[in-house]
Amino acid sequence: MTIPNWIADIFSAQQTKVTAPRKAVAVWLGNSPGVFSSKEVHIALPSLDKVSIYRTLELFVSLDIIHPVLLQHGEQHYEVHGCEHHHHVVCTGCEKASCIDCEVKRTKAKGFSFIHHSVVFTGLCNTCAVV
Repeated sequence: MTIPNWIADIFSAQQTKVTAPRKAVAVWLGNSPGVFSSKEVHIALPSLDKVSIYRTLELFVSLDIIHPVLLQHGEQHYEVHGCEHHHHVVCTGCEKASCIDCEVKRTKAKGFSFIHHSVVFTGLCNTCAVV
């Protein structure tokens, strides 16, 4: 498996060394769009220790490859940087998170140059709703 070109370009531009953990996480990101946690990365890449995963995710945030996503429960989640504007829905049963399209457009407020917001919807996923 190879690193997605756009991530390889960032590594090259930032003169970032491609270590085995960085390569593994980058390849996984190329095949796993959407919201994810470090726990999900560890499950998908069990050969990597948790410290390497945390450090790699922190580096990827600093390189603008991924960005943190604020969800309503305690575990930190991330998603690939550069996605279209959207919001998230979180299952209150299993805490699975998904992206949903956003109909709300960013508005300008008098006296503010930038407004950041986070909207998270909650509900039950199809699996949890059946139980």
